[in-house]
Amino acid sequence: MGMETEKSFDTLKSLLYVGWLAVLLGLTMEAILVALAAGFGTLKGANPVLADLVQKVSWSVVVCVGLAVGTTAKKARGSLMGLAGLLAAPIAFMVARSLHDGAKEALTVAADAGPGPSLILIAILKGLQYGSFGLALDWVAKRPWGGFSAHLATGLAVGVVFGGAMLALFVQAAPQTPPVPALVSRAANEVLFPVGCALVIYVSKVLKKLGGRPEE
Repeated sequence: MGMETEKSFDTLKSLLYVGWLAVLLGLTMEAILVALAAGFGTLKGANPVLADLVQKVSWSVVVCVGLAVGTTAKKARGSLMGLAGLLAAPIAFMVARSLHDGAKEALTVAADAGPGPSLILIAILKGLQYGSFGLALDWVAKRPWGGFSAHLATGLAVGVVFGGAMLALFVQAAPQTPPVPALVSRAANEVLFPVGCALVIYVSKVLKKLGGRPEE
């Protein structure tokens, strides 16, 4: 009983590591996008930034914690990480979008104009992206060379492949070609977030090893 309690505590501690690192990731991503908007002269004020921050942090926490759940199992971890990513990403997308819409309404931020891609299609693509991401992260982590750089490279590869597909989807759905600042911001968000999430997963494992018993 004591051993089971200790394992449960270790699991909770590991997920807490991921949770607060994911919050930092969401804050960092929003800071990057704000810096890009300021550079392009398209920054619209504090309220839209706050609404976007709610979206970034909620998305980051649900996705990264969802992926981390797969790392807490000793058996069949690869399939669990893939399944965790497959399920967590669509849920995170819907939660983040709902919170974003609520924040925009509360802060009286104007709704986005113009049509966009199907929300169901985006959710499916996100599920495939982070399901693949979970499988890839688990495979990399088991390799002798699967350290810090390998985790970041995995995130970058997933971001480039699926981020490119997502960007093409948004361009195709737009009535006219979106302006360059919008394309750059979306590309940065789609490509850099998986890199950051891979970093969160890696750092949380390091912190777990430093702060507790080594994994068996």
